[in-house]
Amino acid sequence: MSRDCRMGKKINYVLVALCILFHASASFSQAALQQNQTQVAPRARVIVFVHGLHGSRESWRASNGAYWPDLIRTDPRFAYSDVEVAEYPTPASNGRMSSMQLADILWTHLKQDHVWEHREVVFIAHSLGGILVEEMLLRHPAEAARVKFIVSYGTPHEGSPIARIASIYDKDPLLNDLSDASNNAFLTQLENNWRGHDSVNGIHRFCAYESEDTTPENGFGRYLKTHARVVSYFSATYGCDVTTPPQEIHADHLHMVRPLDRTSSAYDFFYRVYRDNPILEEQVVTRDNVIAGLEAGCGRSNANPDLQVPIALDSTMHEKVTAATASLVDMMDLRDVNPPVVIRIDPDGVAHVQYGFSGPAKKLLVCLGTARASLKVEFSIDRQVPVREPSN
Repeated sequence: MSRDCRMGKKINYVLVALCILFHASASFSQAALQQNQTQVAPRARVIVFVHGLHGSRESWRASNGAYWPDLIRTDPRFAYSDVEVAEYPTPASNGRMSSMQLADILWTHLKQDHVWEHREVVFIAHSLGGILVEEMLLRHPAEAARVKFIVSYGTPHEGSPIARIASIYDKDPLLNDLSDASNNAFLTQLENNWRGHDSVNGIHRFCAYESEDTTPENGFGRYLKTHARVVSYFSATYGCDVTTPPQEIHADHLHMVRPLDRTSSAYDFFYRVYRDNPILEEQVVTRDNVIAGLEAGCGRSNANPDLQVPIALDSTMHEKVTAATASLVDMMDLRDVNPPVVIRIDPDGVAHVQYGFSGPAKKLLVCLGTARASLKVEFSIDRQVPVREPSN
C-alpha cells in the first residue's frame, strides 16, 4: 500500500473520531442544559425549615426515622411547593455569634439556594429559628414581601427562663437574646419593630407550644437538675395570629418538631395552616362601568371636572385597580368634545374622571335635538386567585 493511501486512511479515521466526539459533546451539552433548566425552575411556593438553638438538619428527624421535610416532599397535598432545609452555625456550647449575625447568615444561605426566586415563601421555624426568621425579614423587606406566613414551634417570643439560667454557665450571646429577663431589650425591640414595619406586619404568624417538660438529659435540660418547661405557653404564643388558636403539641421542646407520621399534631397543624392559606395566582381582569344618560341641550354644555365612577371589587380575591381609561360612547349630536380623562384612582376602586361636551347649535334661531352620550370607564384589576392543590 502506498504512503499516500495510508495517510488518506489515517485522515479519514481522525475525521470520523472528531465527528463522533462532536456529536457526543453536543448531546452531552444539550442534556446538561436540559438538566440545568429543570433544576432552576422553582415551584410556586417553597417551605423552609429553620432549626433552633444547638440544632441542625437532623432536628426534624423522629425516633422512628421519619424526617419531616421528606414527609412533606412526598405528600401530594404539597405538590406545588419545594422544600428547603436551612442550617446555620450554633454550637452546643460557647457560641460566639449573635442573633443578628445568624440572621444574616441564614439570609445568605437562602439566597445561595435560590429560595427567594419562588413566588411565595413560608417558614416552619423551631425555637430560636422563629426569632432569626423575624430578624432576617425585618432586615430584608424585599424578600419579606414574598413571605406569606410563619409557623413557629416553641419560639420564645417573651424569652425562656432556661436560657436565662443557662447564660450563667455559658457565655453564648444567643442565651442572652433568648432570656426571659425583664431587661431583655433584644426581644422587646424585635417585637416593636415587627409591629411597626409595614413590610412585615402583614405576614401571618401561627404558633404551636410544647405541653411537656424537658428532662435534664435533653438539650437545655442539662443546665437543670429537674424537669422544666423550656418555653412557656405565653412566650410561645405571644404576638401570633388570634384568628387561629395556638396548637398544643404533646411533646417536650426538642421532640415537638419530630412528628412520627402525617397524623402527628405538629404535622397536621402545619397542613391545616397551609391549606387555609393557599398559593395565590396573580391574574389581571378588566371590568367596565358605564354611566348613561349624559345630555346637553341646544346651546348648552355638560361637563364635570371630577365625576366619581366606582367599580365593585372582590375583597376575597384581594382585588385592586391598577389602571383605568375613560371614553364617551353612544354619542349623538355632540360638539366641542373634551375627551374624558381619568385624573386619579382611589384605593377603593373609584375613578375620578374629567370630561365635557356641548349640545347642538341653533339653526336659523331654532334648537333641534339634544346631545346624548354615555361615559364608559374600563378598569384594569389585579387579583389573587387561590390555587387548590391535589387533595386540598
